Amino acid sequence: MCGIAGAFRFDGPADTAHVEAMAASMAHRGPDSKRTVALADGVLCARRLAIVDVEGGENPLSDAEERVWIAHNGEVYNHGPLRNELQGRGAVFATATDTEVAAHLWADLPGDSLSRLQGMFAMAVYDVERRSLTLVRDRLGQKPLYYTWLADGTLLFASEMKGLLTHPGVSRSVRPEALEELLLFEYVPAPGTLYEGIHKLEAGTCLKVDASGWTVNRWWEPPIPGAELDEFSPGHASERIRASLQIAVFSRMVAEVPVAYLLSGGIDSTSVTALAAERHGETLDTFSVVFNEPSFDESRPAALAARHLGCRHTEIPFVAADLGGVLEGLGESLCEPLLDGSLPATWWLSRAVREAGFKVALSGDGADEHFGGYPTYAAHRIAGPLSRGKRVITRLAEKLPASTDNLSASYLAQRFGQGLSHPLPRRNQVWLGAFLPEELTALTGRLPRPFRVVDRWGERAREASPVAQAMYLDQRLYLAEGVLQKVDRASMAHGLEVRSPFCHHDLVELAARMPPDAHTRGRGTKTLLRRAVSDLLPRELVERPKKGFGTPLGPWLAGPCTGLLDDLPERLNGFLEEDPIRDLIRAHRAGARDHRRRLWSLLVLSRWVHGPWGPTPG
Repeated sequence: MCGIAGAFRFDGPADTAHVEAMAASMAHRGPDSKRTVALADGVLCARRLAIVDVEGGENPLSDAEERVWIAHNGEVYNHGPLRNELQGRGAVFATATDTEVAAHLWADLPGDSLSRLQGMFAMAVYDVERRSLTLVRDRLGQKPLYYTWLADGTLLFASEMKGLLTHPGVSRSVRPEALEELLLFEYVPAPGTLYEGIHKLEAGTCLKVDASGWTVNRWWEPPIPGAELDEFSPGHASERIRASLQIAVFSRMVAEVPVAYLLSGGIDSTSVTALAAERHGETLDTFSVVFNEPSFDESRPAALAARHLGCRHTEIPFVAADLGGVLEGLGESLCEPLLDGSLPATWWLSRAVREAGFKVALSGDGADEHFGGYPTYAAHRIAGPLSRGKRVITRLAEKLPASTDNLSASYLAQRFGQGLSHPLPRRNQVWLGAFLPEELTALTGRLPRPFRVVDRWGERAREASPVAQAMYLDQRLYLAEGVLQKVDRASMAHGLEVRSPFCHHDLVELAARMPPDAHTRGRGTKTLLRRAVSDLLPRELVERPKKGFGTPLGPWLAGPCTGLLDDLPERLNGFLEEDPIRDLIRAHRAGARDHRRRLWSLLVLSRWVHGPWGPTPG
């Protein structure tokens, strides 16, 4: 795992000092070492978190004949079998790293290299003979990659946007449409960012550039759930899920350093831990966050799972007094704001796991999107028929008493009604996001146009069933642009690599070849997955409904942390209108409405505006 950076200019020299400064801004991603390689058309640099071939595996690396150079962030889990195959073809290796395997694969089998890689990765690949650079992002978007062009034609790229913002030639002009996307979705979807001219490479795509120009192409096409079905029976499907998940877990356990397990007590993380315990044969180390607020706390089921599996379990308390420090830490580290309410808890947990001596952890991220884990899927089934009753449903929902509990009935009912007037792709985002589209004009002073990327992905799946459409959109947007980026930012801020077996692409493709309704029978969730792992877990955990991993922002911002809101309107003055923000604060403090997501979004945004990576350097 690393932070990579580079500069390429095909009609003149690139500046090595600037590239090293870009990489230095991401030292948290790779605190163990740094390597810089100057090439004919540019410079590659990587900061390394040493996990595989700890002593000798610095990158960038080339193949033995120096035909290809690669700067690599991430992990190729099948590098062992690929190494054996390449050695059989005559390849000679100087290290035991996955980066060198990728370099040989690219040099020896250029047309087949990407499809052969299993893992999470962002790569910069320089072909010496062709004098071309290719930037690659993994299938699901687990590892990020940003790029921009300078006025002189130089291409800059980095694992985090702060790497680009460090360069003196990069502008910090905010893109208004991206601000609307951020407030509505809690993230800015690729290929855009908050800044004009800075781009995120989309998951499953590659950018190729040489002296003649550049192109972006998709190298992996995400499957639409249910579009192509295998022969199906629930029992056989569950057996195949179990076998594929085992392979995914076992391959992600491989490391030359100790591995931890993030355990929430839900079926996803518990399944991963159970399969790892079955394979490992020794006591595993598990970690979970503990809250004082009962509707958010999952310590009891997590502890039950740990006892059942014989793990050495550590509980990490997170209390209201810690929130201010976490918010400041996020302001210092987040070059692109992410507004997800579970980010503070993920950041806190990641810090504790790293301080306990671990560089690698496994998680359960990705199961909900691929195996039908969200209650919104059942809601989409009935949304169409109920859309004519939107006004009645909305009025009834507004009469429910406000609550700051996790997934409160009043919040869910209100959001359900507010989404009914939108077509399915936009409705899905309204249900998942912070602000409503109609609220953006009062905040920004302009007519919002935030749905362009959502509509594009929605068009690809418009012939699918409502459940399949929603799962596809969640995979392409909420998971790729929100969840996985949250995990990457929170964990890598502390030098921790988090691996997600449920993002194994073979498992993702397998799940997509099963009927979407089989994953979500009736009001159930993850039906096939539960059946696949039922013998590994206590019955209580198998049947436990989804709780959702979050932070108690609602009660904290109405109580012990409400002081964080005191200067919020003023901190955003000139960026957003102040009066709507004051209205949100008053209603939340009075208990009239639960505005936790809106207020947390504005708090994070305010820290970004005044922080070192905002529109004006702090």
